[in-house]
Amino acid sequence: MSAATVRPRALPQRTCVACGTTTNKRELVRIVRTPEMRVLADATGKLAGRGAYICHQAECWMLAVKKGKLERSLRTKLSTDDVQGLLAFSESLPREDA
Repeated sequence: MSAATVRPRALPQRTCVACGTTTNKRELVRIVRTPEMRVLADATGKLAGRGAYICHQAECWMLAVKKGKLERSLRTKLSTDDVQGLLAFSESLPREDA
């Protein structure tokens, strides 16, 4: 490869914990378990802690939160406050399925 040839940069891929769809990292929402054991939606994608990704579809948020897929991925139990915060955040997202 010559110095003039530039390869396109690879985009990071992530998988939705609910539906299993793999896509560009920026198209998913990162959920993080912080070192203080709180579970938050990470809009910046830069918070410290264990992360999981969910796509913008309402069904995926319900599956991830209500059916325990997010708990399994983050290796923690979701408190009532965590669930309410995540569902409130999901309501503010632009929907791809609309």
